[in-house]
Parts: sequence; structure tokens; C-alpha cells
Amino acid sequence: MPFEAFKDFLDNSGVALSIADARAEDFPLITANPAFCRLTGYDEAEVIGRNCRFLQPDGGGGPVRQRIRDFLHDHAQREERFLIANRRKDGSEFLNLLYMTKIREAGTDLYIVGSQFDFTRHDGRGPDGYDETLRQDIRELGRLTGEMGIVTLGTYRSLATSAAIIAEAKLIL
Repeated sequence: MPFEAFKDFLDNSGVALSIADARAEDFPLITANPAFCRLTGYDEAEVIGRNCRFLQPDGGGGPVRQRIRDFLHDHAQREERFLIANRRKDGSEFLNLLYMTKIREAGTDLYIVGSQFDFTRHDGRGPDGYDETLRQDIRELGRLTGEMGIVTLGTYRSLATSAAIIAEAKLIL
């Protein structure tokens, strides 16, 4: 089954990744990888069937929440990034740099791939410090997609886009 092949990639990624069903009401999550679970403190079983909105602190995500809604309902947009306050299961807050990419077939949005990055880490890396982790995942993506001739670069956007390309290849074909 194509979804299982993509799930294997997700499970081995060091980047927090989740997939939501774009055809279902309220875009519920259908899977989340171990890195997502480590980032948020929730087990996969606790997030399946829920909209990621549960990660927002009391009072919601602020103005960015409307931008996310607009993106989800605008079929012309394929990918976007957002910086949003989130809360882990233990109540601690983090600033989430969220990339969302739509997976389509025949003009219909099927899935939303979310790539989440903890932007509040105080390890001195800053935004550019994630590059090595991303390079590792991109090398793995390159290995998986070598026969398709897909070339990727070491950035957040390229990882999110690459994950979407892999998903399309494995979910649609």
C-alpha cells in the first residue's frame, strides 16, 4: 500500500511531520511521526482524528489561525509557512515554525503534510542550525527518490516540499 511506504519515511525522519486528511471536515490528523510525538509530548494515538488546533494555547493561535484557515480553504495555494504559539501535552509552550504542503490528485486536495520545527530552542543554533538535521533527512529523501530524479536543497521549505513530493509519489501512484 502506498501510504505505508510514506509512513515508513515519516517514522524515520528526524523532523516532526504529520499528515491531515484534506477531504474530511476539520482536517483531522491521520498520522504523526515519532519526531512529532517527541516535540509535542503526545502519542500518535492521542492525535489521530484531531485537528492540530489542540496544540494551541488557551485563547487560540492569534491572527495566524485565520491565515491557516485561509490557506486550507484556498485551493490555489499549495504550500505556506506559519509561526504559531503551541503547547505541549505537559503544558509547556513552544514557538512552532510550521510548513504546510497540500498533496493533490486530479485537482483535489487529498492530504496536508505538516512539517513542524521548534523555533524556541535555546541551543544557539537559530534558524540556520536546523540545516544539518534537514540535510540528513534530505539525503534520505534523495536515496528514496533517486530513481525519480528528484533534487532537493537543505532548507525547511525544501524538506516540506520534498516530503510532499514523496507523499504524492507513494500515495498517488
